[in-house]
Amino acid sequence: MPKSKLQKQDTLEKIKQKVANAKAIVFADYKGMKMIDLQALRKGIKAKGGSFEIAKITLVTRAFDNPKVKEIANKASLAIGYSNEDEVGVPKEIKTFGKKNPNIKILGGFYEGNFISAEEMERLADIPSKEELIVKLLGTLNAPLSKMMNILGGQAPKLVRTLQAIVEKG
Repeated sequence: MPKSKLQKQDTLEKIKQKVANAKAIVFADYKGMKMIDLQALRKGIKAKGGSFEIAKITLVTRAFDNPKVKEIANKASLAIGYSNEDEVGVPKEIKTFGKKNPNIKILGGFYEGNFISAEEMERLADIPSKEELIVKLLGTLNAPLSKMMNILGGQAPKLVRTLQAIVEKG
């Protein structure tokens, strides 16, 4: 059953709201994917703090009003991934999923309000997540302290034995 004009307007407003709240937006071609694969991808993206939906091309072109979006929308079966928490979470999940299922392809997207190409979005997906960067930073900061503790830990028994020998002599 076709949607009424009011329902389409409501859907358009929902898309605009998601766009306003997203840190990054990924456009993907899902042609040839099975529904079970789409559901698995949605589940993975949701776990990363994002959302993924199949989009009606005319509503997407109206919501974004960008010639590059119109260009890619007319060439593909369009799906949109919204990164709400971590900018790289959704692109990384789509890229990883694309290694297992070659039917999904990143077409481009928006990052910091600017349209970026598929290649740039792939590079964005290669950046470690915020959590991974924090873990690496803490490891780097902790390394010198750990080394110092290992060195001092090895020297403390020697110091105790030396002091014990001095007490016994004296």
